[in-house]
Amino acid sequence: MKYITKYKSPNYNSRQNSKIKLIIIHYTALKNIEDAISYLCNKEKKVSSHYLISQNGTAYNLVDDKFRAWHAGKSFWQGITDINSVSIGIELDFSPYGTNNNFSFKMMFSLKLLLNKIQKKYKISKKNVLAHSDIAPFRKKDPGKYFPWKSLSKSNIVQNFQSLSYSDKEIIEKWFNINNINSKKRENNFCIIINWIRYSSSI
Repeated sequence: MKYITKYKSPNYNSRQNSKIKLIIIHYTALKNIEDAISYLCNKEKKVSSHYLISQNGTAYNLVDDKFRAWHAGKSFWQGITDINSVSIGIELDFSPYGTNNNFSFKMMFSLKLLLNKIQKKYKISKKNVLAHSDIAPFRKKDPGKYFPWKSLSKSNIVQNFQSLSYSDKEIIEKWFNINNINSKKRENNFCIIINWIRYSSSI
């Protein structure tokens, strides 16, 4: 798979020898691919991703895999609080409020190719391909409820989270504790979070 390498983001630093274990999928929430490239390559924004995929399936490599891109923010997964150091970040040219409000066939085709390549290269388990909302459920909702997880699951790229047991509660409880979420808020949001964790979208 070939990538456009014309655009490079200055927003990265060293992984400090951390092993790549996760892939995090995001959407840009910007109106088009040009705005997305500009934003992710703007030094003042202090945000970046390793890859960006357009509506027409063009894939951009903005930060080399060996570097720590700044895409996850404050997040947590399975005891890891520095997600950026152990992950590859993929942004999709999608906004729920723009004309780019669909996950096009070409975009998803390129995403599947990219995910397969990264998984094989770094020996990443399909259960470690995650949504931004999984690692930061109270801050982020991307790639959103309309993202076609089932399509990725059928292609054997991600795990079918609907088949998981409620042992996932341990992961969520750790996230609650780290972020000092009180018991009332835990109760109100647990079902929402477990659905995010399981990718239980009907799509």
